[in-house]
Amino acid sequence: MKILFYTPVKLQSGGGCERWHCDITNSLKKQFGFDIEIISANLGYNHWSSNYLKQQLQKTPYRQLNFPILFGTIIPTPAIFVFLLKKFREADNVHFIHGFAGQDILIAILKLLTGKKVVVGHHAPIFHSSKFHNFYMKYVARFVLKFFDFHQTLNAQDKIFLEQTWGIKHVYFIPSGVRVGKFLKVKRIKDNGLVFISVGRYSLQKGFDIALEAIAKFNEVYKNNDAKFLFIGGGELKPLIQEYSKKNKNIIDFGYVTYEQIPQLYAKSDIYLLSSREEPFGLVLVEAWSSGIPVLATKTEGPKDMLKPGINGWFIETVNKDGIFNGIINIYKNYLSGKSYLDKFELNCRKTGKLFSIDTTAKRMQSAFFS
Repeated sequence: MKILFYTPVKLQSGGGCERWHCDITNSLKKQFGFDIEIISANLGYNHWSSNYLKQQLQKTPYRQLNFPILFGTIIPTPAIFVFLLKKFREADNVHFIHGFAGQDILIAILKLLTGKKVVVGHHAPIFHSSKFHNFYMKYVARFVLKFFDFHQTLNAQDKIFLEQTWGIKHVYFIPSGVRVGKFLKVKRIKDNGLVFISVGRYSLQKGFDIALEAIAKFNEVYKNNDAKFLFIGGGELKPLIQEYSKKNKNIIDFGYVTYEQIPQLYAKSDIYLLSSREEPFGLVLVEAWSSGIPVLATKTEGPKDMLKPGINGWFIETVNKDGIFNGIINIYKNYLSGKSYLDKFELNCRKTGKLFSIDTTAKRMQSAFFS
C-alpha cells in the first residue's frame, strides 16, 4: 500500500507535528511495510538542518514544494497543482494536516479528480486567536471537511465537537505518540532545588508570556527560593524570555536544542510546566511522563485526556498568570514540607508515558484508515 502524507508546514520547522511525521511514517513502514512518501508546503522557519532532517526521515522520501505565500496563506501554482495531482493518483491513501485556510479546498479538489481516500489530521486547535482563521473555520472549513473520508483528532473534545456540532462523520480519536524508549531509560538526576522545565515553541499559544509573569510573581513571594525554571525552544517570544531571564536568575533560556539532548534535560528536572492557552495534545507531556516527571498543565483539550490529578500531575484551573502562579505555589509548598514529595509520582508517570508510544498510534491508524 502506498500512502502519501501532506502537510502545509515544512518539516525543517522541527515542531511537534513535524516530529510526528518523521516518527509515524517510520513506524508504519516498519510494522506494516507500507510505501510512504511525505510532501510539504513551505510554511514555517528552519530549525532543523537538512542533514538532521535526513536522519529523522530514515530514508522516507520527502519533498518540499515552494508555494507563493500571501499574508500567511500559501497559493498553489499550476505546476504545483499538477505535481500534487500526479502524486495523488500514485497513492492509495492520503493523510492531510488541516488548519490552514484554502488548503482543505485544494485537497478536496484533488480528491474529487482522483477519487482517493483522504484522512484529515486535526493536529492544531480548531479555533484560536486569529479572527480570520476562526471565520474561515466556521463558514468554510466545516462544510469542506464533510467531503473527506476519515478524520483523526488527537483529543476527545475535538472529536465530540466535529461530530456533534458540525455533523462530521467517521471521526476517530487517535492520540499522538512519541518514541518513548529513550525517555523511559532516563535515570533521574537529583538537582539542588526544585526544577521546572518547559519545552516548545516560544509563542502566545503555548502561554510562555503568562508563565513568565507567574514565575516573576512567585519570585516576589519567595524571594530566596531554590526553584529553577528551564525553557527550551525558540520562537517569537524569545526576546521576552531573555528579558525575564536577565531580571530573574532562576529563569534559564537554553534556546533550541536537538531532540537527542532533550532526555538529559528531563533527567535533571522535577516537573514539566505546560502553560498553553490551547493544546490539542502535547507530545512534550508524553516525553516528560516517560522520563518519570509529573506535569503541571493548563486544563486544555489534550491534557484533559491524559492527566490524572494527584497521580501523574496537577491541573492549572485558569489559563492566566494567577492560575499558573497558584499551581507553582501549591507544588512548592508541598516540596518544602517534604523534599521526597515528588518521588511518589515517578512510577505512575512512566506508566502513563508507555501508553503513548508512536507504535501504538501507528497500529490504531492502520486499523482505522489503512487496513
